[in-house]
Amino acid sequence: MLKSIKSKICFVVLSGIIVSSFIVGSFGIFWSNNAIRRDSAELLDLMAQTQTTGLNTMFDSIEKSSIILSHYVAEDLNDLGIFREEEKFARYMGHISDISYYIANCTSPALSVFVRFAPELTTEVESILWKRVNGVFVQDTLTEFPVYDSDFDNSWYYKARMKGQGVWTKPYYDDDLKEYVVSYSLPVYKDGRFVAVIGMNIDFDDIVEIIKSISVYDSGHAFLTDEDFVITYHRRLPAGTRIFANASEFKIFQIDGLNTEIYEYKNSVQNSKNKSQTTNFRMIYKDLQNGMKLVVSVPDFEIDRTRNHLIFAIFASVLVITILVSISSILVSNRFTRPLKELIESTKNIIVGDYDLNFSHKPKDEIGELMTTFTLMAKSLKIQFDYINSLVYYDSMTGAKNKRAFIDVKSEIDKKIADSREKNQQYEFGIVVFDVNDLKYMNDNFGHEAGDKLIKSACNLIRNNFTNSQIFRIGGDEFVVILENKDYENRTELLTKLRTDMDLPLPVTERNEAFDKISMAAGLAVYDSQSDKNFQSVFEKADTEMYNVKVAMKGGKENVR
Repeated sequence: MLKSIKSKICFVVLSGIIVSSFIVGSFGIFWSNNAIRRDSAELLDLMAQTQTTGLNTMFDSIEKSSIILSHYVAEDLNDLGIFREEEKFARYMGHISDISYYIANCTSPALSVFVRFAPELTTEVESILWKRVNGVFVQDTLTEFPVYDSDFDNSWYYKARMKGQGVWTKPYYDDDLKEYVVSYSLPVYKDGRFVAVIGMNIDFDDIVEIIKSISVYDSGHAFLTDEDFVITYHRRLPAGTRIFANASEFKIFQIDGLNTEIYEYKNSVQNSKNKSQTTNFRMIYKDLQNGMKLVVSVPDFEIDRTRNHLIFAIFASVLVITILVSISSILVSNRFTRPLKELIESTKNIIVGDYDLNFSHKPKDEIGELMTTFTLMAKSLKIQFDYINSLVYYDSMTGAKNKRAFIDVKSEIDKKIADSREKNQQYEFGIVVFDVNDLKYMNDNFGHEAGDKLIKSACNLIRNNFTNSQIFRIGGDEFVVILENKDYENRTELLTKLRTDMDLPLPVTERNEAFDKISMAAGLAVYDSQSDKNFQSVFEKADTEMYNVKVAMKGGKENVR
């Protein structure tokens, strides 16, 4: 009788385990397939969207700066007749050249800024060109080109002039800059008459470096195409190649809640033995503001690798559990009931996105091994589903580097200090800490927009004096300049000049009813290898000096912060 009861218990438990394992395994396979499919799509979409946002920010700053420059070119042109009056036109050209230089310096992605006046308005072909050389803008002139013919349909000048609106070019080699660039050009009109084409160039290598930094899974990567999916940059394929030239079996699908399309297709690629083989790919693309497309592509087998491992783990777990239960279902029933429940709960947690498993009871047997397998699986999934945030190193308001960039540079300088000590070499740098006065007063009495203008004007004043140094905004009203090389050598003169400039009226473009001058407290400190252990000690000296200056500027009151 006892034997029969044991057999029934064994049969019931074994049957239940087999059925449950089949259900869990089937659900696990189904879930893993959908989860991996969805998460891989979200990863591709996030990676593409993040980099697209960064690139579009770059293109948008070029377009906005070009619009500002076009406004000055048109508005400062009082009369089209000045094109025939040499003296007036010379003054006008000088003014536009100065504005072009200033705008170029305020537009970090710009490699050059240019103005080409309509040849029919001038006695000679007139142009302005500022180009970045070793980080500094220098003046040059644009290469002459003949009167329009059909060969110039796609040039930046004639393309913008014919369309009558701002246009982006495809990447091309610029003879003036000796670089591959992408140009944005904008026609300028005065009283309905075409006057000039203005615009800016971006170094195509800067865009390529961003694309090179994108990697997904093991060999997934990004590349650029034009609007017809013709490659403009790819790690392996030459420019001009159509990405779907050897592709077949296209499929397009969408993931619920994900507002983008995922492309699946087969394509012929060269393997490590230089032989052609057909590989399945998944791809996503985003339209860029300049008309190009950012494409992120990854082989299917890399995405499915995790799913296959998960399926294998599920089947292995089912097999282990089945063998254990068939041998000693009665003896171990009470022991595996509790951990099995925890495994089920953990599976539910994984389904809802909680990968941090915490088992209160882990027996030292096969179920414990199963728990370990689930834990490792969850950790593996978590690692693959953690996304890398795009690093933003610039303050959007002022264009100066932000605190995150400051922390990175601080670490770099600490490393240089350690290296110089180890090699017994001389290392020189200085720090200037600035604190803008009256920001709270400005916000309280004129509004935060006036406060923002005060911060921008203060940053411009610092930038105009310390042209060879890194400038950081590390707080609401606090800036830091790290002095090296030329600015370090001239630090005293530069700081004296800045203090003199604070007494001068603001430039015309920055004047407003809230303030007409900038007031800042500044503290300078220089690295001393004998007394300073690291960057922080130099920074603290500069900050203390700044504080003392601020106290003096406030009439000796200690409550200046």
